[in-house]
Amino acid sequence: MFFAALNRTLIISMSLAPLALLAPSALAQSETEAVVMKLQDEFVYGRNRGPKMGYVEPEVFEPLSDPLYRAGYKNYRPVGVTGEQMKMNAMDRTKDLGTILACADGWFWPFSRTARNNEPAGLEVEILNSIAKKHDLNIDMMWVNMNTRFGYGAPGGAFDLSINRGLCDIVLGLTVTGSDDHQLDPSQIVYSKPYMSTGFVLVTQGPAKGLTSLDDVKNLNVKLGLPAYSPMSDYADENGIPHETFFQNFRVIDAMVEGKVDAAMIWSGAISQAKLNRPEGQFQMVKGYVPIPEMRWDSAWGLKKTEVEFKKFIDDAFDEMLESGEIKRIVERYGMPYYPPME
Repeated sequence: MFFAALNRTLIISMSLAPLALLAPSALAQSETEAVVMKLQDEFVYGRNRGPKMGYVEPEVFEPLSDPLYRAGYKNYRPVGVTGEQMKMNAMDRTKDLGTILACADGWFWPFSRTARNNEPAGLEVEILNSIAKKHDLNIDMMWVNMNTRFGYGAPGGAFDLSINRGLCDIVLGLTVTGSDDHQLDPSQIVYSKPYMSTGFVLVTQGPAKGLTSLDDVKNLNVKLGLPAYSPMSDYADENGIPHETFFQNFRVIDAMVEGKVDAAMIWSGAISQAKLNRPEGQFQMVKGYVPIPEMRWDSAWGLKKTEVEFKKFIDDAFDEMLESGEIKRIVERYGMPYYPPME
């Protein structure tokens, strides 16, 4: 259950935090790299997010009150995909459509989100778009509530009602933990090669700015802010590290801004949100900090086990982008520290 617990913690913590908009100019790419995709009409659960479904987009998109997001993934065929194409393997379908069909969480910044009006769509969407453009392909995003993905028959069943039924050929936003409890029959989902790693990082401010490690925190008896019910809070309990817990990563940042704590360990993806949502904050990630091995995990994408050719296509693309440094550049443009894969 570790995979489920970790990803519930990470995704819930990041997915439900309020987002500020990041100006497209802040993510301008070099001329040698793919431009941020020209966003097409966005689809949720395979249907246009508009009047046809009787859905009225709220003025401010809040996932806790959005009926489409909360419902998980619905059993709709991807728009524009024929029955014959649905029978093809993923690589043939991609070539025939000229499009990669991908699923991602619509509320998982900085990895993915349902962007509008040329807002940045997230680092994983940008990575996928770069892969597509190099092969004269497009991408179509199917937005999934990934909180519903755990186990066959789970409420919403994002894996079971999406990739296993051919509604998309790849699922973004996964963390490799070594646990396979999400791969229940008939899922047969495997990971791509990892393209980066994430983990819990040390953030300090004020009197705690001299801290450089968890040993410093423990030896100087500095109270550490941590997200509740996270692997990091469990680690602190087991290792006698003084701490106070707050619900979700962004609440830890709020506590720092309010002066309740001067040091914190937050998931590295939360750094991007923190910089956007609390620009008045004086906190900084400890320069050069690398997550301890126990609190660091690879990031990868999920595919059906039978899609050997398509997996090689994605793996080869990752190899090329890692060697050129393109993935590192994309990740860091989103204000998130980049750590290479551990594998």
